[in-house]
Amino acid sequence: MTSAPSRDHLRKGETVAWYDSVIAGSVSGIFARAATAPMDTVKIRYQLQPVHEDKYKGIVSTVKTILKEEGLRALWKGNVPATAMYVVYGGVQFGSYSWFNNLWSAKFPQCSQQGQSLIVGALAGMTSSLVSYPLDLLRTRLAANRNVRGTKLLEACRETWHTEGFRGFFTGAPTAMTTITLSAAFMFQTYEAANIVCENYESEFWSRPLRASSGMLAGMVSKTAVFPIDTLRRRMQIMNSQGTSRFTEFPDVYHKYRSSSSISIITKIVRQEGVMALYRGLTMGLFKSVPSTAIYLYAYERIMTTLDRRPSLSDAR
Repeated sequence: MTSAPSRDHLRKGETVAWYDSVIAGSVSGIFARAATAPMDTVKIRYQLQPVHEDKYKGIVSTVKTILKEEGLRALWKGNVPATAMYVVYGGVQFGSYSWFNNLWSAKFPQCSQQGQSLIVGALAGMTSSLVSYPLDLLRTRLAANRNVRGTKLLEACRETWHTEGFRGFFTGAPTAMTTITLSAAFMFQTYEAANIVCENYESEFWSRPLRASSGMLAGMVSKTAVFPIDTLRRRMQIMNSQGTSRFTEFPDVYHKYRSSSSISIITKIVRQEGVMALYRGLTMGLFKSVPSTAIYLYAYERIMTTLDRRPSLSDAR
């Protein structure tokens, strides 16, 4: 006798309490961050290195350089705001996804599952990226710092506040919202599409392994699709910092970005460094994003399943 398929809490028509989604999303964010923090640091270093600077030449070489010059703890620079960001982002993303999913199902019942996953995923990504953006900016600046003595979180907050003001915490926010909105849309849409295909072709030999890897597939598709915009976001996050010399040997590259639009900055990157500069760090990004997304979605579903099993008030009576 086969067991009943587990519930898909992200599926259209599934009524999920938003507070359960917030809890599950926050905890799953912590798991995802803990597993991938060093890879994130390496990826950020790649993205922020101008093409004519060859300090970081390969994944293994980069890790060795960081360990030699800054020590083991350097791989976790920015981990405090990053963990906080993952908690906030994960909670808001899944919480808002459930809320938008319930609302969209009620308002537009004729919308297809794939279409709803795309729209609701985009709305959830937009909401979560805006709420968590200041933490994302601080994480980038701390992770990019090459000094042996890393900047403390409070120091970074004070520096940003005194030199750039409140708006400084949201430098590049529109680009980030575009990146994360598209990424979330691709992630949820790919994840749901893969699961639907597996359900429709359940008897096929490839159905089970595809379903098992749907989270990894969602991470790969979403990361590859938006990586150039993600690179733009990272560079915008440090361009107004007074400490750009801590991030690169060529701080003038970033000084030239100031007061420029997103299109202008991308044009400068392509003209001065080539199109592939927008994809620098993609390999590490995939190494980090694929398991991160898989852990993120798997942990969310497992935690939601656990929460489903809680005894209700009526049961207690």
